[in-house]
Amino acid sequence: MKTYYNIYVNDNFWIAFGDRKNAVDYMNEYKKSNQGDKAELVITGGKKSNVSR
Repeated sequence: MKTYYNIYVNDNFWIAFGDRKNAVDYMNEYKKSNQGDKAELVITGGKKSNVSR
């Protein structure tokens, strides 16, 4: 099963990545640009289009 790194912004799904480094880099850049938003990284396994928290 493949691991996906999903970014949620304000409790809504935003984007999924196939590798951790890209996800962390994207989230850090997003947080710098949008400091008022709540962003979290959720790691899931399964299909990218069928992720759940």
